[in-house]
Amino acid sequence: MKKLLLFITCALLLTGCGQKNGAALDTADEKDSRVSQGLELVQQKDWNGAIKLFNAALAKNPELGRPDLELAMIYHQQKKNYVRAIYHYERYLEKRPLTEKRALIQEWIKQAKVSLAGEVGGAGGDLSEELVRLTRENNMLRKQLEAAGGGSAAEVSSVKTLLTEPPPARPAPVTAQAVEKVQPAAAPKPARTYQVRPGDTLSRIAGSVYGDAGKWRTIYDANRGQMKNETDIKVGQTLVIPNIGN
Repeated sequence: MKKLLLFITCALLLTGCGQKNGAALDTADEKDSRVSQGLELVQQKDWNGAIKLFNAALAKNPELGRPDLELAMIYHQQKKNYVRAIYHYERYLEKRPLTEKRALIQEWIKQAKVSLAGEVGGAGGDLSEELVRLTRENNMLRKQLEAAGGGSAAEVSSVKTLLTEPPPARPAPVTAQAVEKVQPAAAPKPARTYQVRPGDTLSRIAGSVYGDAGKWRTIYDANRGQMKNETDIKVGQTLVIPNIGN
């Protein structure tokens, strides 16, 4: 009888006994120093500093979920970057399927998509080009995982979304007055090299070496001589990693 009652109790839970819910996993993520420091910067409204730390936490441990949720809210509510917001909301839901905030986050995704639709009406071809790039990169990463015999649950689920990495930020326009004031730059530091590993993409490499996945094009431009397009990378290939200013 006791076993029957225990079985019924477990059946009433979302996915069974002993499995942590979203809140418990989010709290556990705060043990990562980058995540805890990022949360402190959120309280101080230092959005750029928080973004940098959360991205660094994900580059170190892609299975963390709390950084995705925090990044999504920053991009949605503060930066008004709806593409990145949707991307991180969906990543969070994939990693935290039992979260108590699922319905709320799904509503936020709908709101972000409505705002994004309003922006797309006035956008040029940049957005379409970015979506094509992300689709290619997504397909390439899926093939690499299949060829390697699969990966962890987090790695496999991460390639199921269209937006595998956030798009790069657009550079600010340079005025004629700013050009006149430019002083001769110091000699650049020698570039580094990076050997491609299984599962790597230019966005993932940029996130690892620069702390910003949006700087993938810097790596691509430096290696055009050995790449047909931005997804033409192979395991074992040596890429030039330019040194860039902070």
